[in-house]
Formats: sequence, structure tokens, C-alpha cells
Amino acid sequence: MIKPMTKALIAAGLLSASVVAQAGLTANVGAMSDYYFRGVDQTDDGASMMGGVDYEADNGIYVGLWAADVTDDDVEYDIYGGYAGEMGDVSYSVGYAGYFYTESDVDFHELNFNFGYEFLSLEVTFGTEDQPSGTPEADYTFMALTGEYEGAYLTYGSFGEDYDGDYVELGYGTTYEGLDLSIAYIDADDDLGDGDTVTFAISKTFEF
Repeated sequence: MIKPMTKALIAAGLLSASVVAQAGLTANVGAMSDYYFRGVDQTDDGASMMGGVDYEADNGIYVGLWAADVTDDDVEYDIYGGYAGEMGDVSYSVGYAGYFYTESDVDFHELNFNFGYEFLSLEVTFGTEDQPSGTPEADYTFMALTGEYEGAYLTYGSFGEDYDGDYVELGYGTTYEGLDLSIAYIDADDDLGDGDTVTFAISKTFEF
């Protein structure tokens, strides 16, 4: 399932190979002090509401829908699906993710590969930015290496091809009284925009 605490551990890139959930249907709702994804600020005004629904079958196939407001008038909604599994200490997943907007003509389509071993996970993504007609498409790659230990994580992410930029994210997530809580420090280079920032998130997950 996609971690609702932070989309960086989601997407959800999207499905982190080190956080495959048990089979079943879940929903989540929450809020972020600022919506950052892969080192890039996604909102105009900072705070953002979010929510999603995820289903994972016993055979490892998963599908989901996740949404967040990015401006007063625009909402991002993500549709994703794929397959996740484990072989001993190794976890893996392959999937598709689409990022769409209610007001913007730009959308993104990605093929995501994730691999995990003990406390390390690697995301490799190949993506396409579909722009309004008459504007060329952009093709990009994204790679991220994450180390996790007892709720703390450190991620280094880097874009390639038509996109440029690198960032480091240091964060911690925990569950208290049924609420998922997280804090993250993000340091991005000039290609990604806003330098360094600290974000907070709170969410609630419901199992059916």
C-alpha cells in the first residue's frame, strides 16, 4: 500500500519496495504543512489536504487512487497499479503511475521499478510529461536510494534526461493513537527550486 505519511515513500515514487502492506482495502486522509514530492514544492500556498484508496490482492497486485489540492482551484489525482512481491530478504515491485490535474493540461505517466533489501530501497522511474498540444513532450528519469531505520529515513534522489536536479530528504515517521505522523527536512538544489524546507504531515488510515 502507498504510505500516506509522505508521497516520497509512496509513490506514494510510488510504491516503496520496503513497505509492502498486507492484502486488503484501505483508505487514508490527512494534511501536509507543505506538499513536496521528489524535492519539488507542488503547492502555491503551502498546506495541502490529501486522501486516497488502495487495494492489494493476495497475489501482490495492487491498485490505488490518491489526491491532493495543489492550488485553490486545482487538484492533483494519481492513479497507479502494479505488482509487488518478496523473495527472502529482497522485496520488489513494478508498476504504472499517472499524475493528473483537474485544471492543468499537463499530466505525467511513469513506469516505476522498486527494489529493497533489509533497510535499503532503490527506486528507478522512467517518465513522460505530456504537455498541451503544440508543445513538445519531456522524457525524464528519476532514481532514489533510501535507507530506513526504525521510522527514520534518508533519501537521495536525482532526475535525468530532460529534467535536472538532485535533493536529499531526511525524515521520521511514526504512528501515535492511530494517527500517522511525519516530519521531513528537504534540501534541493537550484534546479528543483526552493532550497531547503521542513514539512509536517498527519494522516489516518482505515482498513476494511
